[in-house]
Amino acid sequence: MNNMNFVLKKLSGEENVTIDYDQILVIGYAGRNIEKTMEHIKELEEQLGVPAPKQIPTIFECSLELLTQAKDIKFVGNKTSGEVEYIIVKSGEKIYIGLGSDHTDRELESISVPKAKQVSPKPIAEGLWDYEEVKDHWDQIKLVSYQTINGEEIKYQDGTLADILPVEKILSVLNERIGNVDNCIIYSGTVPVLDGFVYGDNFRSLMIDEVLNRSIEFNYNVSVISEEER
Repeated sequence: MNNMNFVLKKLSGEENVTIDYDQILVIGYAGRNIEKTMEHIKELEEQLGVPAPKQIPTIFECSLELLTQAKDIKFVGNKTSGEVEYIIVKSGEKIYIGLGSDHTDRELESISVPKAKQVSPKPIAEGLWDYEEVKDHWDQIKLVSYQTINGEEIKYQDGTLADILPVEKILSVLNERIGNVDNCIIYSGTVPVLDGFVYGDNFRSLMIDEVLNRSIEFNYNVSVISEEER
């Protein structure tokens, strides 16, 4: 069992919480529109050589040690990139919602998607929301990400939570295939990229709730570990 500190941002104020977790799960191909999801699978197969999954959504388990709130993160290879995702933080019977990035090695994906997920740290923001405070306007919440390339920040993704399978569906799939996920951090799947994969040196993402006039934001710097022997 590992634990991590977060700031729970409630309508009544903020409080520090420590979350215990014994699983990190990453959901893939979790688009709510099945037709678009299949188009995305075909696109990945044609552009990057990523093999099609046996079933959707897919579930990948990652090591607990990969979860990080670091601002400067090192990766192996220069073709890794983040993906903005909402996070289900399941703490017993309680559900919190966070923001994270399923950073993935795109070259390794063509060989093994599970390995590509496993070799990259999984950044997560410090802020959490109580699911009960957002569930009634869930589909209106926005997910946006940016990448900085050669000193210029460009918009990389722009969507809403309506693009991704909802909390109840994801938990239902997990309960059916895995069983108990009461102390688990779950990466939900992402929204489409705007203009293909790009590889920047900073990844910034936001989850924006215009109904309650608040947001969660985080960013991290991406640096590449030298593959040469020294």
